[in-house]
Amino acid sequence: MQQSSPRDVVNRQLAVYNAHDIEGYCALFAPDATISDLVTGQMICNGIEEIRGVYTKRFAENPELHCIVHQRLEGPTHAIDKETVYGLPAGPLHIMAIYEVRDGLIRSLRFIRWTD
Repeated sequence: MQQSSPRDVVNRQLAVYNAHDIEGYCALFAPDATISDLVTGQMICNGIEEIRGVYTKRFAENPELHCIVHQRLEGPTHAIDKETVYGLPAGPLHIMAIYEVRDGLIRSLRFIRWTD
């Protein structure tokens, strides 16, 4: 069986994120995956249960939530996206997202975020 590339995994992650499919979203993360803010070092989620809790709430509270990818770079174990997230109360959020993908699962997601 051929391994999924980081691009394939992150493309699937984008599709389920935009569909607000929490089960599909969580299925793409490793059980011990982390999500953090690269600038502040703040841990946003540590493990799949925290990811499930944060994104279940985010999807429920923001029905117009969706992400558009403007650019992507890919290496053997990483995809780096320039994204804009729309549908948040404070307005569009610009993101540089660094996805570490191993064995077909997202192991870490680190953000640099800013608004206009």
